[in-house]
Amino acid sequence: MKKIIILSLILLLSFGLAAQSKSKKKKTKKPVPAAPVEVALPDRCSDCFFPVTLQVDVPFGPTEPLRGYGYVNEIKRDAQTKNVFESEHNSIWYFLEIPYDGKLLIDIKPKSFSDDYDFIVYKYTDKYFCNRVEKNRVKPIRSVQSVVNTEIQGKTGLSLKSNVAHIAKESSEAYGKYIDVKAGESYVIVVDNLNSSGLGHTITCEVWTNSSPLVINPIDSLMQQRTTANLHVKELETGRVVIDKQNAGSTKIKLLPERTYEISLTKEGFFNYTRKISHAQAIGKDTILSARLVQIKAGSPLPINGDLYFDNNESGELFLMQECYPALKDVVQALTQYPQINVNIIGRIMTEGLNVKKDNEVSKARAEAIKKYLVSQGIAESRITTRGSSIKELEAQIKEQSRSRNKTLNPPCEIRIANKK
Repeated sequence: MKKIIILSLILLLSFGLAAQSKSKKKKTKKPVPAAPVEVALPDRCSDCFFPVTLQVDVPFGPTEPLRGYGYVNEIKRDAQTKNVFESEHNSIWYFLEIPYDGKLLIDIKPKSFSDDYDFIVYKYTDKYFCNRVEKNRVKPIRSVQSVVNTEIQGKTGLSLKSNVAHIAKESSEAYGKYIDVKAGESYVIVVDNLNSSGLGHTITCEVWTNSSPLVINPIDSLMQQRTTANLHVKELETGRVVIDKQNAGSTKIKLLPERTYEISLTKEGFFNYTRKISHAQAIGKDTILSARLVQIKAGSPLPINGDLYFDNNESGELFLMQECYPALKDVVQALTQYPQINVNIIGRIMTEGLNVKKDNEVSKARAEAIKKYLVSQGIAESRITTRGSSIKELEAQIKEQSRSRNKTLNPPCEIRIANKK
């Protein structure tokens, strides 16, 4: 009888422990995405003399919370100066220079939907601007002081849809009318949060114009996947730097009418990438530029950025046409930057199979013409070997053409890394 009782107690105890272990098991929670890091605000940015400089199309924020109006409360409403705050509460001053003609749009996104953000836009005049503002001698060209609209997450700004230049406190309209701006003009934006315990915000300024978007995707050509690289884009007609960003991933820029842009990508261990593209090439659609970055290793092809054309001189010698020199700019730069690299130039040619021996000779002459140009640019002749398309390669090319419904192939010449010293 005692054995039965002891056995029953053991069974009950084991069931109890099993139930406890089940109850202690917790469901694994999915990782919560990290919140964006707040941008620390510089000292005195709540005062007119120390504004934060904004860049068109580059969001600023999310900022840390605004606290107070700084050392000087520059804005105070009086009978002569309308469309300004009654007083600054928790403010920040921004400075924006306009890079090209268009319509200025502003988007202010609070971190907290309940924060009541107002703002004023002034056209900057000269070094006495802040003194004039403090004395109410400068009139704002735009102001939005409406009540917070939680239906649109408390956002406010300037848009293409609004026709109202100044929006009063009693209104529920969150966006004012855009500003027609010219290249070289400067504007001052004062943002004020009426909530003393509120959170920060993100501000984005855009100059809308008849532009075409371009998405730049750096691609690792070996791994066949996206990567990051140092990105520099310059507008050739004006010299304006559109973007200069380290470790940039997929990046969207604007191409303006009648403008051409030079896009440069650099990455350690890869050859430099350069490409020119105009508004006319991208107009009417979202253009995606897949910038293929080539690793510096044996067998890798050096980037030739354009077509290569050849002609014969009076003595019958084949030469590379001068208008093709820019296509080899990156090759020259890479060989200059990496003197330990030797290369093999492979001449290619379009063939119909009538005389493959002659095609082989012409393709070899093309490779020699490219070599001659590289040597003229200071690359040692000893670092360069050449060859033409072999008979076997030409025959394979002819077979491929027959499979392609007799479409004649015109393969480009190649410059490949042979080895490293």
